[in-house]
Amino acid sequence: MKNKLFLIATSFLMITAIFILNSCKKDDTENETIQVAGVPFNPNYFISDGKIVGIDADIAAKAMQNAGVEYNMSMSDFWPGAYDATLNGPNKALLTTAFTPERKDFFKWAGPTSQSMFGIFENGYSGLVYPMPIEECMLLPPIAVVKNWMETTTLEELGFDNLVYYDTYDEALNAFLNGEVKFIASDFYHLAAELKPSGYYIGNVFTITRYRTVYNYIAFSKDVSDVVVNKVQNEIENLIKDQSMVSIVNDYLPAMPSDYMPGTIQLFTEVSPPNNFGTGQGTERKVEGSAVDFVNEIQRRTGYVNKINLSLWNDAYAVAQYLPNSAVFTTARTPERENMFQWVGPVSSSRSHFYTLASSGLTIETLEQAKALQSIATPNGWFTHDFLVNNNFPNIVATAITSQDAFNQLITGEVDALLLTDVSVKWLADLNDIPMSDITQQMEALNFNGYIAFSLSTPASTVQQWQSHLDAMKTDGTFETIWNKWFEGIPMP
Repeated sequence: MKNKLFLIATSFLMITAIFILNSCKKDDTENETIQVAGVPFNPNYFISDGKIVGIDADIAAKAMQNAGVEYNMSMSDFWPGAYDATLNGPNKALLTTAFTPERKDFFKWAGPTSQSMFGIFENGYSGLVYPMPIEECMLLPPIAVVKNWMETTTLEELGFDNLVYYDTYDEALNAFLNGEVKFIASDFYHLAAELKPSGYYIGNVFTITRYRTVYNYIAFSKDVSDVVVNKVQNEIENLIKDQSMVSIVNDYLPAMPSDYMPGTIQLFTEVSPPNNFGTGQGTERKVEGSAVDFVNEIQRRTGYVNKINLSLWNDAYAVAQYLPNSAVFTTARTPERENMFQWVGPVSSSRSHFYTLASSGLTIETLEQAKALQSIATPNGWFTHDFLVNNNFPNIVATAITSQDAFNQLITGEVDALLLTDVSVKWLADLNDIPMSDITQQMEALNFNGYIAFSLSTPASTVQQWQSHLDAMKTDGTFETIWNKWFEGIPMP
């Protein structure tokens, strides 16, 4: 019996010792100093007066300090070397790293610490109207780009062959400013920061199009403890909520509006009145619409209201398919999209008809009659565009970036017919002083409700919270009040 007790006691001591050793080992791992690196990229990460500073540098430093994480910052000369070093670890982190679907599984992520907006810019003004369709940008004179930068590879993937390559950003920018090339592809923030000392940007450089939105994160090597990453993530979100991020950004770009900065959830919409659209200019601009009102009321009930990004549909739709804590609205919930997102809604109805000019005398009662027309317009990338493609329409004109563009194509006679939602056509007709008697509503082609579509990598608890708040709004009458503000007399979804 004594032997048994001795063995039990010995086993207990050994288990206790192993537990203590493992606990110590875990604590040691969490307390390892993180080696943080970056490459020169103004205003995100650069050296000033012998110190590493910048938007991402300052935010990462503040978040790590608040999280109690030890770190050292260093400057790397070349991106490939810094990237590979972080991939291989141990205890590495790389700043100003764009979160992309391709990179998603290579690192552990905390952020976003900053936002990038890739655009094509013109030196001088030649009357080009923003936003120029991306297809038309492929026909521009040579565009200056930097070899292997994401701004460049994105254009290459889109099929651009009018690019002029430079080894460094300074070389590309000098060529742009000296008139060697009239256009440059650049991150908006980087271009503004580089031109800020001269004041050249404001009056002389014009945006032609915005073609990609990217969020920059702290990319940790895979060996870094989840505890460390989560602590830093929580502190970044606190910096966003208490406006510290706005203060840091304004240290480097004083005129930067706060709605150009990341939120705790990245919310995207497009210009598609009356659900979502922009009003005003400069600091007076706002994102408004029926769906915007619903989204902001849901956010108010969560305790924090994030800003809403007004972007091109294709950019917004792409971001919400991969970025953590992101959503795009108003998104038609179609069978093809069902498994691509997590859904909150419905917040709108999306009955879509074919429309023709009354003066044309055309009649569309069947899909075959619609297919027999010479041309049908609809916004590029919309669910209506998907419908036409999936049903093998031979006459699709999907060059319009917005619903307004597509509506104009019908009104000016550029196309025979338009496929668009009924609420959009009614709103656009009123907005443009076009009598509805000038437009004939033809057969209904689609009838889907509009939702807030969250990325699959957004926590399910967030999605459930939003849906619960929306359901409560429908119960307490708030939803109906907002709906009637925009659509009185029209049945709610």
